[in-house]
Amino acid sequence: MLKEEAQIADDYSRTKVPEDKTVNGIRIASIIIGIGVTLPVFFVGSEVTQALGLEKAIWVFMGVCIVLSLLCSVTAIIGSRTRLSTYMLLHFSFGKKGALLINLLVAITLLGWYAVTVEIFGQALTDAFSQLLNISFPVPVGILLGSVLMTLTSIYGFRIIERFSSIAVPLMLLFVVYVLYATTTQNSMFTLFKIAGNGSMTTTQAISAVVGMVILTPVLMPDYSRFAKTDKDSLISILGLTIGFPLVLLAGGIPSLITGEIDIMKIMIGLSLTIPALFILIFSTWTTNTANLYSTQLTLSTVFTKTKEAKLGLLASIVGTLLALFGVAVHFIDFLNVSSIFIPPVSAIFIADFFFVKKQHYEVERFSELPVFGASALISWVAACIVAYLGAFDYITFTSISFFDSFIVAFASYLIFKKTLN
Repeated sequence: MLKEEAQIADDYSRTKVPEDKTVNGIRIASIIIGIGVTLPVFFVGSEVTQALGLEKAIWVFMGVCIVLSLLCSVTAIIGSRTRLSTYMLLHFSFGKKGALLINLLVAITLLGWYAVTVEIFGQALTDAFSQLLNISFPVPVGILLGSVLMTLTSIYGFRIIERFSSIAVPLMLLFVVYVLYATTTQNSMFTLFKIAGNGSMTTTQAISAVVGMVILTPVLMPDYSRFAKTDKDSLISILGLTIGFPLVLLAGGIPSLITGEIDIMKIMIGLSLTIPALFILIFSTWTTNTANLYSTQLTLSTVFTKTKEAKLGLLASIVGTLLALFGVAVHFIDFLNVSSIFIPPVSAIFIADFFFVKKQHYEVERFSELPVFGASALISWVAACIVAYLGAFDYITFTSISFFDSFIVAFASYLIFKKTLN
């Protein structure tokens, strides 16, 4: 999910990015597209499309990605104007210790992504080897093998595979486009639109699932956009989400609708795409999940400062692998729905703080004077999470979508608290 975050987080994570280290928006956009070409995103595309049918699924995919792209454009501009990482930006609103609490939340979310991804990786590896070589081995073996490779890569060889993954992004995109081409030429769009969904989730639940899948992107967008040369470049980088993610979701959804399968490798086997799917999907997921683990490691290192990063990464890998072995992917949609409650208030608060409280002026040189806890931010975050959680069960609701409820409550309450408590 967060492929380039690992590389970026290790450069200028606590200082401003120098002007001579900035890049153009297309390069950042390609990174974000690469994030999307991974097995869990295909999985969500399959689940939502089978549940709603293609027509409703397209509206959900496009609607969510456009709304989150607008949100990303705001946080991207914050990154390009401050040249600061998300880790640093959170200190100005949440305080020194408060930012660590949010970092821990992000680490747990990343760890959840690692566990789900390595489980789906193990299943895909098992399916592919069974089809190609007629070799049958248990899914747990695939999970363990995948986790060991990802952990070793994260600790010892991340930069090499990271650079190679940037070359692979065009190949991944070609694969996605080919899958869409192959499935839509064999079956007319009119026929596909007529296939009804199975009703396994409501439209609201589907929206929450897709939101949960990409909700970390607006929060972590400054980690990418701080390297953008200009505001324009930071906005161009958002195209990776606006265009790339819906394509990947549809590349998982349309074949799933045709074959009736949710498992992406079984879908590709049914479409006679086993070999290209094996190389593209497995490699992209390997590199992406390596970064998920590396990002988890870096994020945890800001909380547990006395523990070596490699040790934190190893412990995170063990926990993630155990979750995968216990079948955490069964609860993947629930995990995404929870993420859509707890994560949106974070971006709402630092947007409100930067534009309306600090008036786009963060004084890094006075960083040591920041409070230990940002009371207004923490209270607003808790209030927003409670409202969104109750809204998920229809006890309290403003928009009927937890993402909007939590964002609106956090944004408004933070501004109110800043005026009344300060």
